[in-house]
Amino acid sequence: MKAALEKIAARRKTSALPFVKVVGFTTEMDEYMAAADLMIGKPGGLTTSESLIKGLGWVVVNPIPGQEEKNAIYLLEHGVGVWCDNLHTLAFKVRSVLEEPGRLDSMRKNALRLARPDAGAIIAEFVVTGSL
Repeated sequence: MKAALEKIAARRKTSALPFVKVVGFTTEMDEYMAAADLMIGKPGGLTTSESLIKGLGWVVVNPIPGQEEKNAIYLLEHGVGVWCDNLHTLAFKVRSVLEEPGRLDSMRKNALRLARPDAGAIIAEFVVTGSL
């Protein structure tokens, strides 16, 4: 997949398009999320919770029915993301978030409001003591 994406990125001819760097598997997602403004992808459980802590807005792309779909609905209902169920409209969806004044900032604030960075400590406390 990485090689295929690198070929696609290399074929881009215009400087009007944003720079694309294909990373592949990485253990540095925390650093990438810290540097990011917008998450584009599938809202798995850990990815969703980590992105909320980082204050990232979302463009949800084709979530898997079940938990990912429920996470996507949660993000949309709380003003954190937009849904893209058709890859042909992905660029439009991203552009709509980035070009509407204040929209990305609003999504960021909503993400931070939903974030629970202390969830692990709360769960550990409950397991150890039996109370919250």
